[in-house]
Amino acid sequence: MLDLRDSLSLCNPSFLPLALDSLLNSKGFGIEMSGIYISTDSDQENIPDYLQEGISFEFMDDHVTLSINDGILYIIDWFKKNTPLDEGVISKYKNLEKY
Repeated sequence: MLDLRDSLSLCNPSFLPLALDSLLNSKGFGIEMSGIYISTDSDQENIPDYLQEGISFEFMDDHVTLSINDGILYIIDWFKKNTPLDEGVISKYKNLEKY
């Protein structure tokens, strides 16, 4: 998540908003060495071979897979601790829990 937040791209200082919007639409998101992938992605090409069910957080060829519910709770908790987002913005992403 830090890699998505602290982008070195001159055009985009953070990929977190794009990643979270993608997840809200049940699609995975990845850049260079990092990604968050979801097993409910309608595009099978966006689902890594190892991901059968849940959400996978990937960084430099390593990954951690959690249930969708646990992954969403992790994302919400991470945002609360690592970003200056207010509760209104965080509540938007709580809608992911319906998946």
